Amino acid sequence: MSTWVGIDVGGTFTDVIVYTENGNNSTTVKVPSTPDDPGNALIEGLKSGLQKAGSTPADVSTLVHGSTVGTNAVLEHGGARIGIITTAGFEDTLYIGRAKRSEMYDLMIDPETPYFLCPRRRVRGIAGRLSKNGEVIDEVDLEAVRAAVRDLVENHQVESLAINLLFSFVSPRQELEVARVVQEEYPDLYLSLSSSVDPRAREYERLVVTAMDAYIRPKMSAYVGRLQDRLEELKVSARLQVMESHGGIVDSSAIQERAVGTLLSGLAGGAIGAGAVGRAAGRKQILAFDMGGTSTDVTLIDGGQPLVGDEGAIGTHHVRVPMVDVHTVGAGGGSIAAVDAAGSLRVGPQSAGAVPGPAAYAHGGSNATVTDANVVLGYLGATGLAGGTLKLEKDLALKVVKSEVADRLGLSIEEAAWGIHRIAVAGMASAARVVSISRGHDARQFTLLACGGAGPLHACGVADDLGITEILIPPHPGVLSAYGLLAADAEMPQWKTFHTNLTENGISRLRTEINAVSQEVTSRMVKAGIPAWEIAVNVAVDARYRGQSHELPVIVDTSDGDSEIATSIRESFESQHQKLYGQKDPSGEVELTGLKVTAVAKRATPAPQAPLEQNTDIPAQPMYDPTTKSMVMATIIHRGAIKENLSGPAIILQDDTTTVVQRGWTAYPDASGSLFLRRDNAGVEI
Repeated sequence: MSTWVGIDVGGTFTDVIVYTENGNNSTTVKVPSTPDDPGNALIEGLKSGLQKAGSTPADVSTLVHGSTVGTNAVLEHGGARIGIITTAGFEDTLYIGRAKRSEMYDLMIDPETPYFLCPRRRVRGIAGRLSKNGEVIDEVDLEAVRAAVRDLVENHQVESLAINLLFSFVSPRQELEVARVVQEEYPDLYLSLSSSVDPRAREYERLVVTAMDAYIRPKMSAYVGRLQDRLEELKVSARLQVMESHGGIVDSSAIQERAVGTLLSGLAGGAIGAGAVGRAAGRKQILAFDMGGTSTDVTLIDGGQPLVGDEGAIGTHHVRVPMVDVHTVGAGGGSIAAVDAAGSLRVGPQSAGAVPGPAAYAHGGSNATVTDANVVLGYLGATGLAGGTLKLEKDLALKVVKSEVADRLGLSIEEAAWGIHRIAVAGMASAARVVSISRGHDARQFTLLACGGAGPLHACGVADDLGITEILIPPHPGVLSAYGLLAADAEMPQWKTFHTNLTENGISRLRTEINAVSQEVTSRMVKAGIPAWEIAVNVAVDARYRGQSHELPVIVDTSDGDSEIATSIRESFESQHQKLYGQKDPSGEVELTGLKVTAVAKRATPAPQAPLEQNTDIPAQPMYDPTTKSMVMATIIHRGAIKENLSGPAIILQDDTTTVVQRGWTAYPDASGSLFLRRDNAGVEI
């Protein structure tokens, strides 16, 4: 029996989805995350999910993992102790950066380059130089390399090394020479070469990516190694695959070559899952918000696909790694609510996390959180969380909301709880505006997709704030990121930097480079276990007007003739230029500065499936109604039992989340397995 498993490790819960019988049956499981070792929760979730699905580890044919290990290492400054070897004279590149300041007149601003990756004392410049065309001007001083690496390892206890030499993106020759010498001296030292990690122009950006790779690679490699050992002990024979930040799947062995690609893999899984569920329900314009225990991730799905950029941000630092365009805010179920010195109520970004968690978890939490507020409001508590495995103690929630918020603001407990709820909603609506309205999209033309363990609880409020009249709740919203792992295709990008133009000779060179890079990236995919006949290649070039310093990506159809390719590139480039900058230059010369080749292997995607019907004999319970500002009796029903329209106020239960239908909204099931909520024309604004 073929069994597909997707496992996404979050800050509070680890989500598991299991499809059996070639994708015909689905099972979901949520287990508390284990921050000290995320692999513990992954293994526990895998075993629980397989047992619940009636499968064994030997049945697993596909296993895909979304990891936060690299992300946490960067955010918590807990990566490896690294050193940097660069071209002599460029030792200060990481610290100078682009000499830009986000706050021009703030005299007390902290350094905005990721200096924490490697202090200046662990940077070594070596003699040796390439020209801009990759020709050798000066040979590398190999003895200086030996002396430098010995000093870094013996005197500074360096665990990992980033090698970033000038113009290595044109020719990797000198970086490979340095790597050979380093490996002769220290075979077990982790090495990150910029010519392999990010072979593109711009010295600072390339150094940041390479140093980030060196910073997280030892931790990621050790984590994946331990995980593979434990999977072998369980008799799981399937190859472990990992989601990368751009939304593609790679074999875990690729992490040994380029760990930095996994920085935001968990966020990408949610975006891919949202796109797949939206397409299945006939909705290709989706505004998705994924609210978990620690944060909320918002992304825009345009034409059925999430937007992917060539650069993303980790914390406050920009990293040139292809990433799904996701905006994150510190508003989750565990976000802490507190009254500040000025008497204002604030929610987040601090979180109670998985340990000790909200007070209602009864694990020692003493702060009022969004989850505690929802328990007080009656939105949570009927069956607990995670399929009833985590009970919620309402008395503890009442106690902290009263002492931490209500008493300090002179409010009733319900008013205080509603205030916490509304502030969390406002934060999520604000994040949704960043990826929609501020980028030229009318949010009202999109369907709001609510997912994550806490998203459907707040969906009506977020939609009301944005003027959206339709909400889509996926079949398994609490584990949508895990589902996205199974819905993604295998992808592997490769870049090549060079300069050419749109002349006949220029297009001829472009074809030569495309063929060479295509063969290289295809062979890497085959090495990862994907048959060559399943691999397709997508090509894009970086184009700009001569004299400009930045490029726009343009998709290339290699089946066209040379003249058609030249015409298509120019027309596509100028169309984008007009849209982004309001002008184009018909007489300007368009030049190409490089290309990106992405090898793609399409994978079978399991269809979203509606939750099974459960016991419907649940008595009505009180929940807070903001239109009447009072507790009212609400219909309580399992999602699988909904066969017709259900008007709010109502609470819909399922194992991985709870959906709150506020007054003025009506819920109804869809044939795709999703649940829709639609705003009534006579609905009352909240």
